[in-house]
Amino acid sequence: MSEEHVPVIIVGGGLSGLTTALFLGLHGVEPLLIEKHPGTSVVMKARGQYPHTMEALRIAGVADRITAASPGGTGEFYMALAETLAGPVLKGIMTQGEMAMDHVSPEQWAMASQELTEQILAERAVELGARLSFSTELLSFTQDADGVTAVIRSTTTGAKRTVRADHLVGADGRHSRVRTALGVGTHGRGRLGEVFRVFFDADMSGPLAQLPGVAEGRRFALFHLLSPVPGVFYTTDVPGRYGYGRGLTREQPDFTGYTEEKCAQLVRYGIGMPDLPLTVVGSGKTTLVDEVADRFTVGRAHLVGDAAKVVLAPGGLGGNTAIMDGFYLAWKLAMVVKGQAGPRLLDSHDAERRPVSDMISQQQYANTVERLAPEFDDGSQVAQIPPVVQVFGYRYAGGAVVREPDDDGALLEDPTAPTGRPGSRAPYVPLRRQDGGATSTTALFGRAFVLLAGSDGAPWEVAAAQVAARLGIELPVHRIGGPDGLVDPAGTWEKAYGITPQGAVLVRPDRFVAWRSAGPQQASALERALRTVLDREEAH
Repeated sequence: MSEEHVPVIIVGGGLSGLTTALFLGLHGVEPLLIEKHPGTSVVMKARGQYPHTMEALRIAGVADRITAASPGGTGEFYMALAETLAGPVLKGIMTQGEMAMDHVSPEQWAMASQELTEQILAERAVELGARLSFSTELLSFTQDADGVTAVIRSTTTGAKRTVRADHLVGADGRHSRVRTALGVGTHGRGRLGEVFRVFFDADMSGPLAQLPGVAEGRRFALFHLLSPVPGVFYTTDVPGRYGYGRGLTREQPDFTGYTEEKCAQLVRYGIGMPDLPLTVVGSGKTTLVDEVADRFTVGRAHLVGDAAKVVLAPGGLGGNTAIMDGFYLAWKLAMVVKGQAGPRLLDSHDAERRPVSDMISQQQYANTVERLAPEFDDGSQVAQIPPVVQVFGYRYAGGAVVREPDDDGALLEDPTAPTGRPGSRAPYVPLRRQDGGATSTTALFGRAFVLLAGSDGAPWEVAAAQVAARLGIELPVHRIGGPDGLVDPAGTWEKAYGITPQGAVLVRPDRFVAWRSAGPQQASALERALRTVLDREEAH
């Protein structure tokens, strides 16, 4: 067998694997991604991108493509918890309501399907230098102190080859061979049951007339229906084509072998339209699972996406978290591979992402009980947290940050009242350039560490240049509020970040605050902070 060397081998070509490959390419590392299937997914799966995900996709250079791939080229959607398709609506979930997030982000929602999103991610990953090898499976791998040796095989020719990599990323789904080989177990509620889904074509312009653009395919809609049985009705990328899922119940019938006519009857009964003319175009089962890996990193192997956690669908954070896993891991891998960071930086992948995954797992189970399986309400589910807090308010108090002495270690904070403390997401503050053009703090992040300095923080610019040169990293500085810097029209940025006009804040490439100095320039403190976060030895 021939042997080749790559910096990172990624096993799995779904959302998380493709995003990891894309962002590694963006950070100057060319990985090898292998996927046993012949291409990206062609099966109707999840859809929708939260604004925090769109921020990452903006950094990747694909946000506009994702929006264009959404129904009608817009992220607007309508979701409802209702007794029947005709009503009454018990709870509306809309971008203009509780899901509105433009007060904490410059990005809007998108509603692209997973099938189209994977295609876009794959194209961009290749543009950035990643190698994608489809119809290729992992047979085995071993680790040693210096790297990973993987044996892979072409599923079309049977040819085997050995790949030597500095690191391996397991993005190979719920039944992850990587996780199994690492001996990593899972925790959570496990397998809850199955939902039977049917795809069908029908003229729904009458029943959906109250929702402009939905029946014509210009707007996505989803109904969680409670009567006569729990179920889900939703639109697809094909105008006039819809999906229906029979909800989870403790006594779920066996729908195996249902004929097209029986599937049609199931749909008509479930949506409360007994005479609806429809044509069944597909059916199948979806297993509902809630499980999180006990560890996300073992040596030089790291888990992302469904290999790291499988969460229930209601809430829409499964696919979004898969994308964000790749975004958050890739910059760390790239800096370690390029020798800009020590190996312990990668230990923060588990410390940071696993608590968030546990939180999302619990939240989406609570959503499932409310929207899809009310008979599972046994009082054990957690209280629901507003979605904007889940995606913009989570913190990394125990990760690759310089934690402040009075940090209480809270996992969440209200993003509308940000603290700017290390481990928190860098607050979104609208800004203006000197030429009057609009920008924001969020637009400054994504490619490297960034130092934001206060209006009287000019000395930080010299200090940052010296520290960056000594460490061999990029460290752009943006002074906000000074005569030559960015303009803070509302005068809120220093308060939001918890500093004085002489202070500065160090922000990681993934938009999280790594360290801050409330007061005047301290070059030595800045260098110590970067060495701590990057696992770099102290200078002598």
